Amino acid sequence: MWFLLLLAALLFGCPTPPQFTEVRPGLSCDRATRVAYRTMLALGYTITDVVRASPERTGGITGTKTLRDGRQTTGRVTITCDAAGAVIRPVEDSLLPDFEFSRAFGYSFKELVRSPEVEEPRAGTGLQVLVHVVSPQEATLDLGGPAATGATAVRVTVRNNTDRAVAVDPERIELVDAGGSPANALAGSRLDAAIAAGPGGAAVRSAPLRKGRIAANTTLVGYLVYPAAGYREARITIEDVETGESEGFVSPIE
Repeated sequence: MWFLLLLAALLFGCPTPPQFTEVRPGLSCDRATRVAYRTMLALGYTITDVVRASPERTGGITGTKTLRDGRQTTGRVTITCDAAGAVIRPVEDSLLPDFEFSRAFGYSFKELVRSPEVEEPRAGTGLQVLVHVVSPQEATLDLGGPAATGATAVRVTVRNNTDRAVAVDPERIELVDAGGSPANALAGSRLDAAIAAGPGGAAVRSAPLRKGRIAANTTLVGYLVYPAAGYREARITIEDVETGESEGFVSPIE
């Protein structure tokens, strides 16, 4: 019997004490999953698995982290939810845990759940460009499924916090990989082949970044798909509509 109990503990982790369980009335399934995901990232974990919570299915986030002494630890949380709210439980991967993970997760979750899930600008004025690689886990959370197959989907945000209109052209947005090689966004049949089937791909297909004008004090957001690679930065050229002058930006990939 003791062997079976030990095996169950190894498989399912140590039960979470009540004080580390986050009971959140009114918190939706999607938001509970997203905040749990952001919490794990904030704690320094590399996310390895995401299961979206729903009233019919227990969700969860799993990640790994390398400690200062070189050891690798696994962090996991489960999410159950219904119309009344959500319950988020950290799961310890040790037979004799000190509950450091559960304690840290609870503190961070409490802080992050108070913040709105909106991408804050780096500055209140000027022209800002953000290029963000949509990871498979983020595609599951944000888009409902994979965004691209054998390719890299990115979300481009251009905030024109100036008093002048500017123009953006996807053909003038290059991504540069770790070796310094640039790549242009896929188009035509190559793009069609790279966009994944299902809701994630449909979301990317329905909101592409198109060539066009961005009025003063407005923001443009859209998706582009590039050949699969580990990109480090983006090189973007933005044109001033009134003068026709172009300005180049180098933006780190996030």
